[in-house]
Amino acid sequence: MRHLLSHTVYGGRELFGEDPYGFLGSIGADGIELLTSYEEPDPWYRGLAESVHLPYATDWLAAWEDRPYDLDDDCALFYMFGRSRDDVVSNVTRAIELASSLSPAYGVFHAANGDIPELCMRRHSRDDRQVLSDLAEMVNTVVAGFPGGEPPFRILFENLWWPGLRLVDESDYRFLAGKLEFEDWGICLDTGHMMNCLPDIRTESDGIEALLDIFHGYSRSLVDSVVAVHFHWSASWDYRSSFEERRMEGSAYDFIGTAYPHIMRIDQHMPFSDPRCAELLDVLEPDFVTHELPGLKTGVAEDFIQQRSLLP
Repeated sequence: MRHLLSHTVYGGRELFGEDPYGFLGSIGADGIELLTSYEEPDPWYRGLAESVHLPYATDWLAAWEDRPYDLDDDCALFYMFGRSRDDVVSNVTRAIELASSLSPAYGVFHAANGDIPELCMRRHSRDDRQVLSDLAEMVNTVVAGFPGGEPPFRILFENLWWPGLRLVDESDYRFLAGKLEFEDWGICLDTGHMMNCLPDIRTESDGIEALLDIFHGYSRSLVDSVVAVHFHWSASWDYRSSFEERRMEGSAYDFIGTAYPHIMRIDQHMPFSDPRCAELLDVLEPDFVTHELPGLKTGVAEDFIQQRSLLP
């Protein structure tokens, strides 16, 4: 089991100092999982980045369904993968091609869609399976364009709390598996995102207990498909059950700006402090654990050290 520090190409290199391998070793990290973009990643990350997190567009179905929002080119790329189906396929392909220069073990891809007008609502109008069906069609189209009809590295689909892959039971995993037309894929299970799907998660302990109940119900097939885990916790039920709902009014750009602080209150990315968190990994047995911690508690390195100290 390799332990990775989550990092982004937008974050600079100052954290790593003059000896990045020495820094990583000093905190118990084997490497990094690097969030990439639509530009060639800095060759400095080669060797350090054992895996990548591919860019995600919140409401890519807006472009896929030919109903793009009125956004400038950069925002259209980052929130929809473009403005049309051709744009979506072209830009996802481009992101994969650029990331492949790092020779990663895998690339994480969010398997969900958050309709922008519904980002601040508790219920979403989309059906999980329709999102997964459209996602499979899109990714199948992208991957078919690569040599041999396989991606240049394994694609791991990540669960969210928006419509799509949630993994609170096995049904959506099996549905997605039946739709994909290539072999080199797997699952990146995000523990905090799963907690955001569940009621009555008010404490770290609540979240661990709820996830253990779910994981013990997984088949061997699903457990074997979990190549990586994004490790952190969110206990946002009190906020999720009490915030004032609102739909988009005015421009999509302005609404997105007000929606993301709300999203961050749901998706807290806190470091575990309860030693029982190790039981989650004992059940899933992933090859990689990415400590996806932006440092909201005490700092990036400090939060990593706290969580890493609880694990073998």
